[in-house]
Amino acid sequence: MITSVRVATKPDAAALAALVDAQELGADPNATPMTEANAIDLMTGYVDPSDGYLLSIDGEEGFSAAVMLHPDSVKRKFFTDVYVHPSIEDFGQVIDWALEKAAAEHPDWGMWPGANSLDARLQAAWAAAGFEFKRKYNTMRVHFTSKQTERKVEGLTIEAIDPRNEAQLREMHAVHQDSFSGHFDFTPRPFDAWRTLMAVEEESSDLNGYFLARLDGVPAGLCVCDNEIVELNRGFVWLLGVAHSAQGRGVGEALLRNAMVYFESRGLAGADLVVDTGNESGALRLYEKVGFTAESSWIQMANDNWSNL
Repeated sequence: MITSVRVATKPDAAALAALVDAQELGADPNATPMTEANAIDLMTGYVDPSDGYLLSIDGEEGFSAAVMLHPDSVKRKFFTDVYVHPSIEDFGQVIDWALEKAAAEHPDWGMWPGANSLDARLQAAWAAAGFEFKRKYNTMRVHFTSKQTERKVEGLTIEAIDPRNEAQLREMHAVHQDSFSGHFDFTPRPFDAWRTLMAVEEESSDLNGYFLARLDGVPAGLCVCDNEIVELNRGFVWLLGVAHSAQGRGVGEALLRNAMVYFESRGLAGADLVVDTGNESGALRLYEKVGFTAESSWIQMANDNWSNL
């Protein structure tokens, strides 16, 4: 039985990371360990700013479960994360609490929770609550075993932008909205809502890791690198996109190799990224071409009528 709930705060980051690792690595030893920086981002919301909740079971001291609803007011969905220590037998009680909390906020929104692909217990608990498989994503990794080199493309320049500079960020916004417009579950975002999503002030942000590509002087692609797993001595490619008019000309590879050169210049030993396995843009082939391999995967489950069950 859930006996207490409180809002997570920064001093909880290490304990939250340990809880996430107990569940994730217990199910999938190849999953990426949770860093403290990532735990802080996790507890404060990945899209709209929101609270994370720490739950105690059966009167225990501390907590053994965590719920992050991750609301997205543009998509009108919760992208919920639930973590429960493997020693807890009933995962369903935590999911029930998450559903009740979400129902008190936005009962008319959809809910698309995530789960490691190998976490059978968590997937079964979500399935018992009426949720079904929606999409699969791979975490891919490359280890730098030789010096990283850039790819040259005629007419292409790649520049680091200052994400606090609105004019530069607006250029990046336009490229992002164009390049992702055909992707699964894409929803256009006005600039102000998109700027919130970019989370410049988050713990894992790297203000030097925002890159804009120009082809013959015209904005053609973007890449955002962050510090999500820098504690693991690897960089993370958070966002990579190419405008439709520039696709097929090597811009994506040039941006990705630029990111790898950037990470290496910081003394990092490799890089990770996440790819939608159903992406039809050729992204998976590109990542494999430059040396990334799949390390683990996670799935998104969904139920857009969960509050009516």
